[in-house]
Amino acid sequence: MGRVRWSCFRLLLGAFWVANVAFGQSAMPSPAEVEPRPKAPKRDANDAEAPPPAEEEPQANVIVPLLMYTPETHVGFGGLFVHFFRPPPDRKHERVSSVAFLAIATTRRQAILEAHPDFYFSDGALHLFGKIEYQYFPDSFWGVGPDTRDRDEQRYSRERFRLRGGAQHRIVGPLYAGAVVDVMEYRATYGPGGIFDRESFVGERGGVTSGIGPSAVYDTRDSHVASHSGTFLSSSFLWFGRPVSRYTFRKFVLEARQFFDLGKDHAIGARFYGEVQGGEVPYYHLAMLGGDELLRGYYYGRYRDETLAAIETEYRYPVYWRFGGVLFAGIGEVAPTVGDLVDVPLRWAVGGGGRFSLSDSERLNLRLDAGFGLGTWGIYFTAREAF
Repeated sequence: MGRVRWSCFRLLLGAFWVANVAFGQSAMPSPAEVEPRPKAPKRDANDAEAPPPAEEEPQANVIVPLLMYTPETHVGFGGLFVHFFRPPPDRKHERVSSVAFLAIATTRRQAILEAHPDFYFSDGALHLFGKIEYQYFPDSFWGVGPDTRDRDEQRYSRERFRLRGGAQHRIVGPLYAGAVVDVMEYRATYGPGGIFDRESFVGERGGVTSGIGPSAVYDTRDSHVASHSGTFLSSSFLWFGRPVSRYTFRKFVLEARQFFDLGKDHAIGARFYGEVQGGEVPYYHLAMLGGDELLRGYYYGRYRDETLAAIETEYRYPVYWRFGGVLFAGIGEVAPTVGDLVDVPLRWAVGGGGRFSLSDSERLNLRLDAGFGLGTWGIYFTAREAF
């Protein structure tokens, strides 16, 4: 593809260049994001001088049956359980702690089990979070690089156990910094006659990968579920190496989101997401375009490589009663290095979707999106926003 690119995209790639001396991979998991809001006690004129009632310990349980659809899973069934609480003695800070459990089985004979601990201590100054998951996942693979061919698709089965987590401490205001870890045990089986027979890829034998490194987050969003205003900035760097990791490599992730409230429940969101990696990166850790979060319309992992950059924007608007809608568009690329991004094909995706509000106060929505790219499309039905 020619060197002509949108000027805004080139400027972001130029800023992203500084990361090329190192690394990248997917951002660390977000904490459980639906928080019950405590209600203020009612008072009348006769109790103006009475002492305030003792604060009750906030406890809440949410059980949600799930029905989902994505190109990767097809139809999925399962359930979500979330327990909200404030650990003693920190009862007054506004951040609510939670533990969430998710179980899904799909018509493609896939199984997904997840646990999401998310704890705040010391009046919200200390944040501990994580994601523990097991997946058995028949999947598709087209190779590595920006120009992989549709006819090279190979179905294979992968199984993994993964632990990701971190600890962050408030530096000032909404700025937190700390450390993150990523540990995975991966196994896969490949049928004969496919691309895995014709080519060799790092990570075919699977094994254990373990990484650790620093992270930082700046977050002023009005909602972690469906933002209408505020800023979110996140970065992390992980180093994977022996003897605790079968492969030695590095990952750097940079993400920026900005939301603009237009009034009357109209909002615009914009997102930049980038990864840079280096070293002996297994194919299942590479940066991947697609899925229900990044360039909707492309199969997750259809294009993968050591470097990724993508920009997305989304317009959110009300329709009627609990119904709303979105329009979205995005561009993105994968390449071996940051320098190669100016020469590889630029992938694009556009689409729209509907929303049904399950909770107006928390902006928790059911999401149905249709995304379209160059020669590809996808339908996504789930219960969380793309960003």
